[in-house]
Parts: sequence; C-alpha cells; structure tokens
Amino acid sequence: MIEKSNASVTVDLSSLDNNFRCLSEFVDKDTRIMAVVKSNAYGHGAIKVAEALEPKVGAFAVNAIQEGIELREAGITIPILVFEVPQKSMVRQYRVHNLTATFSATEHFDWVPDGTSYHLNFDTGMGRLGFRAEQAEKVAGLVKKRKELFCTGIYSHFATAHEPGSARVREQHRKFNTIRSHFPDQLATHIANTGGTAFYDTEQFNMVRLGIGLYGYAPGDIAIDGLQPVLRWDTFLTQVKEVKKGEAISYGADWQAPSDGYIGILPVGYEDGLKRNLGGKLRVLIGNEDYPVVGTVTMNYTMVFLEQSKFEVGTAVKLLHAGNNAYDWAQKLETIPYEILTSIDLRIPRTYI
Repeated sequence: MIEKSNASVTVDLSSLDNNFRCLSEFVDKDTRIMAVVKSNAYGHGAIKVAEALEPKVGAFAVNAIQEGIELREAGITIPILVFEVPQKSMVRQYRVHNLTATFSATEHFDWVPDGTSYHLNFDTGMGRLGFRAEQAEKVAGLVKKRKELFCTGIYSHFATAHEPGSARVREQHRKFNTIRSHFPDQLATHIANTGGTAFYDTEQFNMVRLGIGLYGYAPGDIAIDGLQPVLRWDTFLTQVKEVKKGEAISYGADWQAPSDGYIGILPVGYEDGLKRNLGGKLRVLIGNEDYPVVGTVTMNYTMVFLEQSKFEVGTAVKLLHAGNNAYDWAQKLETIPYEILTSIDLRIPRTYI
C-alpha cells in the first residue's frame, strides 16, 4: 500500500498505556482483558497497538479473519478471536493460523473443519449475530457431539451499556447467565464491553472486552475519568490565496467571504475521512489560533478562512487534536467517535511515539 503525503497521523502509545491502566481499575482481579483491535485498531494501526498491548492482555479480538492473519504474520502469539460469521472459502485458515472462530448459527458446526477452536456467540438483546437464548440446550448438545471442534469460549454483546443505568443491560446479563449454565465452567466467558466494564457492577465472568476506551473515548456521552485520546491527525496548507468580500467558495457557492482576506487550502477531503458535512462546523488549529472550515468539504480538498492571516504554504494544520478530538467532531456530525476514527484513510502514514 502506497502511503499518502497529504497528512499524517500520530499515535501516542503512552496514552494507550494510560487508558489501559485507567480501565483496569474497573476490572475484577481474576478477570482477563480481551483487547479489541478490529478495523485496524479503530484506525490506530492494529499491529503496533497489538504489539504494545500483548504483554498486558489475555487475548485480542478482530472482526475479519484477514485481520487475524495479519496479526499472526506480524508475530502476535496470544489468542485471537474472530467475530465475523465463518466464510466457507476461508474456514481452513482458522486452524492454519491458530485463530479462534465465532459460531453464531448451528450450520457452523457442519462446515468448519475439525481441529478448529471457537467461541459461541449468543444474542441476548443486541438483535444482530448470535444463537437465540432458547437454543442454548440444543447448542450445548452440538458442542458435546462435535468433539473434533474445540469450544473455548462463550460470549454476548450489550446493546445499551454505553450509558449507565440501563435496565436492558441487567436483563441481558441475567439472560446470558442463564445461557451460561448450560456449558462447561472452564470456558472463556465475556459480555462486558468498555461501557459494561466501567459503568456497571454486574458480574464480569472471567473476561471483559475493551475497545473504544483503550483509544481514549467513552462509548457514549458520559466521560470516563482519566482517558486520553491516543490519535491526532495533522495536515498542512498546500496553497494560500486572496479572497475578496462576497466571493463564493466551493461547490454550491453557499459560503461567501464576509470580508477581504485569505483562503487556505488543505490537501485532505472526504476521501481521507474529513467528513463532507463538516464544512461550516469544524475549526482547525494553526499555531495558537483556530480557523473555520468554510464551504463544502470536497473529495480531496478543504478550505479554511484565514481572515487577515497570510500563512506560508506548508504551515502545519491540526485537524484532530487534544482541543478538538473525535468526540468533538462526532457531536458536530451527530455520530460517534468510532466512525470518525475508523474513517481516516489507511494510506495516511501512522507514526508511533
């Protein structure tokens, strides 16, 4: 993959370590941590993040089998759980690369080859993947019958743990506990995500899954004290040009300059993950001052009104930073930090400090 030269992403591994320590305060003494590094570790770089966390955690989780293979080829040795539905064309790769599959439907017992390790996924209220609760006894029978396959865990996923005080979390936990009683005691057992771990005192079983919290963000609008965003995103002014009062900028000509001044052009756009709808909402940091993004963000370029400041071409511009992080962007776009972080183009080089 050829890297871009229009921007840079910096990942601060000391902040990652800080977040791990903060979240560990919520984890019971005998409970292991599974670090979720799917989607390229939420845009941060799965290999480097996994290398930093491997000595501290009991397992990793990814979404796609290709992500697991990439980690194995990079030298990661601890257990890796793959969340996705097993694909017939790839099922042999679980055993080849010592990856743990997820079984979420009875047919998976039929087409996954002998010798494969797997976790069972039960739907307790998420309404996505997973066996139904009433299938627990039948699934337990299949586990016993298919001795050539190795069941090593069981899990579910909270739907509303991103905010404290949800009755649905309690109900899902109760249902999962009932399901769990049908299966052997030694299985890795996990349902709590970042929110379920930090906001609830329900039993954690013997494993929790930590995702967004590791990268510095609470899963909802309630902050978790001590977390620090791990990633920052920078670019530069690729061109600076005069603009006259009343002149229009970008597609639609919806923004006109309120005065004479300068327009700065950033060589990033929605192709890179700078969302199109941030035009008129986002401010970027140049030196010690912030300046508004104006007009419609285009595929490859974004315009900033510099007012009377005529900066030199090449001047650094901070997009995501401590004072304007992924949560702040998400508020402007009525979305969540997960979407902001995972949208940053993978071809933008990541630097680790």
